[in-house]
Amino acid sequence: MCLRFSIIYNHVHLAVLHGSIAKLRRIPYVVFLHGVEVWQPLVGRRREALLGASLLIANSATTVAATRAVNPWLPHVEVVWLGVSVTAQPIDAGVLPPVGLIVGRMSSPERYKGHDAVMDAWPLIRAAVPDAKLVIVGTGDDEPRLRRRVEQERLQAIEFRGRLSDAERDLAYRSARLLFYPSDQEGFGLAGVEALAFGVPLLGLAGTVVEELFPNGEGVVVARDLGKDSIAKAAIPVLTDAQLASSLGQAGCARVQSTFLEEHFVVRLRRALAPLISTVGDDEKGRTADVLSLVSR
Repeated sequence: MCLRFSIIYNHVHLAVLHGSIAKLRRIPYVVFLHGVEVWQPLVGRRREALLGASLLIANSATTVAATRAVNPWLPHVEVVWLGVSVTAQPIDAGVLPPVGLIVGRMSSPERYKGHDAVMDAWPLIRAAVPDAKLVIVGTGDDEPRLRRRVEQERLQAIEFRGRLSDAERDLAYRSARLLFYPSDQEGFGLAGVEALAFGVPLLGLAGTVVEELFPNGEGVVVARDLGKDSIAKAAIPVLTDAQLASSLGQAGCARVQSTFLEEHFVVRLRRALAPLISTVGDDEKGRTADVLSLVSR
């Protein structure tokens, strides 16, 4: 069979359209799985969309395992780690003041980015590091509640920066000594990889995708759980030990440079799509290359 072209759906919720539109039903398609949207029982059209795909791709083995745990019927999935763009020289985190950073949306239905856990631990961190500061980047409908927590609990040295431009966000990365990212529901975690690309050490959570992406702890310190003692125990050494912060940042940056750049993602995606690409003609291959180029951006 000559496969003339296929459709790549970037979300399972979009893939359900394939079976609903008659003109699409005979066209092969690919579905990309990201995380929490598939970490739940998938029934009806969503299950049909995954079973009918020519290829399933996921951003991590963690995503695949969490999806299959509640959907044991899941077919084979190709793992394609994502990549980030690096346009600036990395920092030396050890020479920076003890500034912690959180980057992520604040959503009341999805309180898994770790904001509350870090705030719980913040008095312990400040007791050990009196000049520590926490910068929170992002916004969402849960931001007012978190601001109230800061006020009511008299949490010191916490600044909400709101939504930033890309340049402002990058400056925030370059001004931080540690990214707090104790999220237990990340399929990949682009913010964490972005921070490490700048040389900013990452505080992650045990048993999450952080341990898949950085299996030897390159650039990462891991909290055992979301308890305040665990978060503080992981954070305080990085905020107080300049040599540790520098070495972690350098190791994490090296890992990103070797594995998690956009060009690495393109290579992995091409490899996953190879069975489909190999069945098309030269013209279609050229158009597929154009699509891959667009995806990489």
